[in-house]
Amino acid sequence: MAGSELEKAYLPSCWSKRWDAEELLQQYLRKCEDITNKARSSINCELDIPYSTTDRTKYDIYGTNLPKDAPIFVFIHGGYWQEFTKDLSAFAVSTFVSQGIKVITGGYDLCPNVTLTEIMSQTKILVEKILKDAYSSGSRSVWIAGHSAGAQMAASLLHDKNWLSAITQKGYKKILKGLILIGGVYDLKPLLLTSMNEALKLTPEEIKSFSFAPIEQTDNSKKSEEPIRDIKVILTVGECDSPVFIKESKRYAQRLLEFVDNVEFVLLRNNTDHFDIVENLTQPDFLLTKLILQNIKSQ
Repeated sequence: MAGSELEKAYLPSCWSKRWDAEELLQQYLRKCEDITNKARSSINCELDIPYSTTDRTKYDIYGTNLPKDAPIFVFIHGGYWQEFTKDLSAFAVSTFVSQGIKVITGGYDLCPNVTLTEIMSQTKILVEKILKDAYSSGSRSVWIAGHSAGAQMAASLLHDKNWLSAITQKGYKKILKGLILIGGVYDLKPLLLTSMNEALKLTPEEIKSFSFAPIEQTDNSKKSEEPIRDIKVILTVGECDSPVFIKESKRYAQRLLEFVDNVEFVLLRNNTDHFDIVENLTQPDFLLTKLILQNIKSQ
């Protein structure tokens, strides 16, 4: 694949049928701002709760007036680990809170200010903090969702035996009921030849450790994982996302089936792209919204 073709393959904005790439991103940012501003002005919330020491390592809770045992839906934003923010990520808030589910949007530091390894560590610190508080308050369940790069970050939880063992020993794992992986990036090696790597500066060790569905099946990618029996994984992508992202999602779903007992893959039709797949979480009748709500309420 030529350099320009590879670059386009990893730019989801180039594949939407709604607008050209520039207009799509402008429209997306406007919607993100409008959705988040509306959520913050109309729904009980607590903003900028720290889970570490830097400005970006904070999270927001929406639905703070809900019962202590309310389920919790956590959303980790994307942006190729180098842009975007929790302050533009309240897509699920209005619909989910109206259904009695608290929503948490998490922030994290961005490359090149930190490494990808540090971002992966922050993900686990954030989720463990949320699980600890949820366990203490008696929450019935916690679901972790990630979009794009955020999906890869959420997926990393499944591949860290030490982290899983630690939350199990503390009693937190029993309330972690599921992951929702939306339009994710699960193979990092191709990014070495794109402009995204200018900020990421990926190392061989990071590519090996954090590529969960590599095209090249190495010994590392074939290693056996500890069976996971009590966490459901919903893996989804839009039909108008990048063809590369669709292939990676399907490949990762196949890998998950090797060690996760409950995996559901959904290819969202109706010209769903990389951006309206999360914009539409504001819509109660959107297939993904209904699927997530159904699963959370069944716990």
